Amino acid sequence: MNFDRLNPKESVGFLSWKASRVFANDLAVRFAEAGVKITVEQWRALLPAYKIDGLTQGRLCDMLSQEKTGVSRLVAALEKHGLVRREPGDDDRRVKCIYITKKGRELVDFTLDIVLESRAAIVRHVDPEDLAVCKRVLWQLIEPHLDEACCMRNESC
Repeated sequence: MNFDRLNPKESVGFLSWKASRVFANDLAVRFAEAGVKITVEQWRALLPAYKIDGLTQGRLCDMLSQEKTGVSRLVAALEKHGLVRREPGDDDRRVKCIYITKKGRELVDFTLDIVLESRAAIVRHVDPEDLAVCKRVLWQLIEPHLDEACCMRNESC
């Protein structure tokens, strides 16, 4: 088998995954320094609830591109922290709707500057034009694979 063809610097999949880890790890450190007691993954699940009141867990799964069990665990952890509450749906009681609490809104408001500072710090050495091209190309890779249930296509998540 010729493993030379698996050069990580030539793999868009590896590079995008590694860049994602760099962002997440930096943000985790900043959250810890600021005394934020949730994980980056939990924060990413909290953000759509901040933007869309009454979001269903199923829709959150689509938005996060994650399986139901993983999202259920994330939401349960957020609920345990008092950041969201789950309520049965009006039409179907099996459907769980997610509502952000006042404490959850306050946490998102508090962390927003931390997130923006983290992003800026990581890309500070990248030429702005190169960064714009990178974002455009990554979006060209992502967009065809989004389904209509994902808010990224129709709403600003």
